[in-house]
Amino acid sequence: MFQQLATLGGLALATAVLSLPSPTTATTQPLQEGAYQVDGGHSSALFSVVHFGTARFYGRFNDISGTIEFDEDKPEDSKVSITIVADSVDTGNEKRDQHLRSPDFFSVKEFETITFESKRVKVAKKAKGDQPMVLEVQGELDFAGKKETVTAMVEHVGTGKGMGGVDIVGFEARFTIERSDFDVDYMLDNGGLSDEVGLIISVEARR
Repeated sequence: MFQQLATLGGLALATAVLSLPSPTTATTQPLQEGAYQVDGGHSSALFSVVHFGTARFYGRFNDISGTIEFDEDKPEDSKVSITIVADSVDTGNEKRDQHLRSPDFFSVKEFETITFESKRVKVAKKAKGDQPMVLEVQGELDFAGKKETVTAMVEHVGTGKGMGGVDIVGFEARFTIERSDFDVDYMLDNGGLSDEVGLIISVEARR
């Protein structure tokens, strides 16, 4: 499946990072009062693995939705709920994407979504000058039928007004998981694909 990585890695990385995500098709979640709704058309969910200990290869998911409750004056009270449609995986190679959808990896027919629900939020770094606020967000990641507690460092990129004057807010989270914790171990025994998976979740949300 990953035999083409060496030659396609650079192209796929550029595609993953630079291409705009497709508008979300996930079911819209009802908003709680004051909550922001994730704008799937301006949000990104990227993942990376190391191939045979050499190059870091990137892919993405094109369907992301969710809600965010956030008050700059009380960031510790924030709540985050993110849903990613597993079938929307995109690495720029359809044959590889079909393999990723199989039981070797995401098993999308059995587990249609990947979700994250925050449980605790604390301020890791206060905003100062042009330096953004950074939050430490701990929550439950539900992936491939298993739930694990993960912690992400989340940068508050900004708050402002969007088209039509709607309130918008943006965050970017970076964290890693070990896929073996979720029983996803294809090509793990021969070192073909790293156990550690890097994740970047960048969202814009509106209300």
